[in-house]
Amino acid sequence: MMSRNISFRIITFGCQMNKSRSEHLSYLLSRSGFVVAPTPEEADILVFNTCAVREHAVERATNAINQMVENIVSQRGKVPVVVICGCMSELIRGKLLQKMPLVKLLAGTRRWDMIPSLLREALDKEEKICFFGEEENTPFLENGYIRESRTFAYLPITYGCDNFCSYCVVPYVTGRQRSKPEDLVLRELGDILEEGFREIVLLGQNVNSYGKDLGVEFTFERLLGHIERVFGQEKIWVQFITSHPRDMRKSIIEKVQESNILCPYFHLPLQAGSDRILALMNRGYTQRDYLEMADLIRNGFSDAGIGTDIIVGFPGETEKDFQETLKVVEQVQFDVAYTYMYSPRPLTASSRLQDDVPQRIKEERLKTLNTLLREIHLRKVEKRIGTVVEVLVEKEEDSYYVAHTRSNLRVYVRKKEDLRPGNQVMVRLQSLRGTKIEGKVVAAGT
Repeated sequence: MMSRNISFRIITFGCQMNKSRSEHLSYLLSRSGFVVAPTPEEADILVFNTCAVREHAVERATNAINQMVENIVSQRGKVPVVVICGCMSELIRGKLLQKMPLVKLLAGTRRWDMIPSLLREALDKEEKICFFGEEENTPFLENGYIRESRTFAYLPITYGCDNFCSYCVVPYVTGRQRSKPEDLVLRELGDILEEGFREIVLLGQNVNSYGKDLGVEFTFERLLGHIERVFGQEKIWVQFITSHPRDMRKSIIEKVQESNILCPYFHLPLQAGSDRILALMNRGYTQRDYLEMADLIRNGFSDAGIGTDIIVGFPGETEKDFQETLKVVEQVQFDVAYTYMYSPRPLTASSRLQDDVPQRIKEERLKTLNTLLREIHLRKVEKRIGTVVEVLVEKEEDSYYVAHTRSNLRVYVRKKEDLRPGNQVMVRLQSLRGTKIEGKVVAAGT
């Protein structure tokens, strides 16, 4: 069967890197003659790009995929070609075919350039196709994306991870870190600007270790310096995520301080506040190390944002350990936080530990943590009511424009203002409605 006029839709689960990889896969499929369907219900091919970082993510994706496919089959009376790829496929490939009998093509995380030709093969065959490429040790050369947003663009600069945190499955499903050559990063960034994007997000499982696999001359600071030298006079914002605290350095903070375009938002996953638990997690830093880096950031900017990820209920976590986490949260005053209950992942070192914190205790600790984070957020926002900030308008949502500051504070502006996504405007923070910060435009931007 020819691919011409055959439509596809990609549904993505998980992190920003997954979203970026879906944009790349969309480019590969479109270049091969497939066309993007307006909705999943209208697609001949449904591609699910999956996440395996937590057991809940696997269960949620499995249930959502089965439910969506069943609904489409009942509506159309026809089974779409179902493709599952990404981290979940790589991790539990054998079980997936049992859990999802309608899957036609199962692929892992590598050699996605093969997926278009494999899809053509799947369209002409009755049997299922499984494809899992070997781990690559070459530079990361992925390029070409059909981007979902029209205001910001993801630009992955590394893929894979060398950290092997004891709870994390990422190195096992993505492979070791591979960095994108600097000249390719700069060329892609130039292309993004020509397309009219106002914000670029440099992506990596650990952006701070960029270039270690290419040689000592390729450092993250050097890349940031070259980006500033080439693009520093442009009217753009550049963010980077995620930064591993072990590899966060004063020299990186200084590059942001010196820049016209780098945003003072640092996503530094804490994961735990107890030195004992951090050691069990193989995080490579202590509570003191983390607090010192957070102080450098807070003291280095008048308005910096610090984001984090935190896990509660890691094996062996006592109430005292948990209180250490709360202490760090109170001291750092996080601006953004993603919180989770620990769940053991296959292949990881911590899966060999006894998962001995009862579920009830995990839930209580998560609730306590989230309550504290919410209180901190409200206290910080209340102090900022009445101040004027510059925001970038991201999108429309119900009766609001959704925008954010350079430090990643989300602001909602009522649609009665004459704005459109991509505008940069000055806004006065006026009120807090629930968790929404409302602002009013006080000066037109661009």
